Amino acid sequence: MHEYRVGLKAQDVLNRGRITAPGETPQAMYERVVNTIFAVENVLGTKPSEADRYRDNFARFMAEGAFSFGTPTLTNAGRPEYVGSALSSCVVIPVDLRDKSTAADKIRLYYRQNMGSGFNFSPYDDPVALLEWLNNLAAQETATGQYDRYIGNMGSLHVSHPRIREFIQAKKEKDLRHFNISVDVHEPFMDAAIRGDAYRLADGTKIDAQKLLWSIAQSAAQNGDPGIIYLDRMNRDNPVEALSAYTSTPPCSEMGLAPGETCQFGYINLAKFTLPEGINWKKLTEATTLMTRGLDNAIEVSSGGFPDPESQRLATLKRKIGIGICGLADILIYYGIAYDSPEARTLARDMLSHINYVSKIESVRLAEERGSCEAMSDRINNKYYRRFLTDRYGQHPTNTVSSEDWEDLEKYIARTGNLRNILTTSLPPTGRASILMGATSSLEPIFAGSEWNDGTREIIEKFVEIRAPGKAETILAKAASEDTFQNTDIADVAVLKTATEISPADHLKMVAAISGSNGIYDEAVSKTVNLPADATAQDVMDIFILTHTLGLKNISVYRNGSHDNQPQRL
Repeated sequence: MHEYRVGLKAQDVLNRGRITAPGETPQAMYERVVNTIFAVENVLGTKPSEADRYRDNFARFMAEGAFSFGTPTLTNAGRPEYVGSALSSCVVIPVDLRDKSTAADKIRLYYRQNMGSGFNFSPYDDPVALLEWLNNLAAQETATGQYDRYIGNMGSLHVSHPRIREFIQAKKEKDLRHFNISVDVHEPFMDAAIRGDAYRLADGTKIDAQKLLWSIAQSAAQNGDPGIIYLDRMNRDNPVEALSAYTSTPPCSEMGLAPGETCQFGYINLAKFTLPEGINWKKLTEATTLMTRGLDNAIEVSSGGFPDPESQRLATLKRKIGIGICGLADILIYYGIAYDSPEARTLARDMLSHINYVSKIESVRLAEERGSCEAMSDRINNKYYRRFLTDRYGQHPTNTVSSEDWEDLEKYIARTGNLRNILTTSLPPTGRASILMGATSSLEPIFAGSEWNDGTREIIEKFVEIRAPGKAETILAKAASEDTFQNTDIADVAVLKTATEISPADHLKMVAAISGSNGIYDEAVSKTVNLPADATAQDVMDIFILTHTLGLKNISVYRNGSHDNQPQRL
């Protein structure tokens, strides 16, 4: 197998995150994961010679840092202590929180499989008490020292809940470090808040919608919570909403999930597909095809290993996977494109729509080889038989995927019923995986004027050297000391704006280019708008309103220095 090399920072992530087993080298981890994932090819009927080819090609891309599985898969796959476990990254745990003893036992089982978890508190009378109880459970489990992954959770509550105001204030008043929290808003509430109208809670109480949104903005400005999510928008883009509606999200809100539903994540490092003359589309196609296959294999490896039968049922019903990305900021710097420019958004749309389309083409091929997911047998409740792809993507063509491409694919799927994976793309934060690949995280710009991952550092240093020959060392030192490039003497310095130097509106425009009303990706985007320390609640209020206007599915904010006890990125 190929040589899998990682830098010191990545090595630290592997060790401290317990992604590698005790005494295991990165090379051994890499071989363990690839061999485990592709061992199922023979079970699925692939000829041995073809199975070897798929495995070797996948191993080549992974060794190069061109893509990676999510860290739960890297941790669990092939490890003796996780034999029989699922490889999923996230889950909405299927429990009734009124029965705490039974719920706690099941929650522990999912935690032990290293999944990030989501909970919907809307059915319960006292959501804050449950939030506190679950956080304490996570803290107690963490204290045992038995976990290979930080226990991170999402707690969501619909804005109409009678105790929504207590929930909004929960993290201002309590230490709930194992939870992100989000308010599930919807069109009627947000429209009322923008107009200044009254809004009726579920118990009939009328409130001032604008004041309630303002309280969310105030709390978020103070400590980063709550964010807002739109489960109604997520379900609008859920092709099997009638069979399995979303009720909450993973800790970073990158997708909707039904109770018991899990997802396999993998990430493509866009920075590895550059050529001086433009994007290497052929290579990106191959990488996307291989990652789709690898994630479908991971579902097969997970079969029978879920802690609850509902998770197994939904995995079989949907076979949902999530191909995310990292390295967008790297590729923009490589080509000298400012993150907050229309050109950046066009390139992002072109690359991600290509990934989305190619992953679905491969899912069709996999269905022809292995059979479709069970949801494709229900022509009444499955939106793929009712212009789902045309309405979602055919109306928003890019330079890489035309309306006709989507329409032709839709017609083929509707005629044959062939689709292995009900959805294929999502944008999680790509935190630790991006470090392993040496890239910037997900869709995010560079975060600071120093402390970059290895590949990002090389791209930035080359960018500076080209534009200021002989001055690169001095410029980089100045940027590091001031945490910004904007005071340095370099051409095209706008290309090196950090997260807090990009306006909130431009952060949101990038998200909207991928996941807004004219979005080109299946699920949501895990996106935090990083704000400077002097940002106000009004700034956050404006972000929430623009999020609504642009048709986004979720957003969170973080004001620099406001709060340290956030759940770690997964």
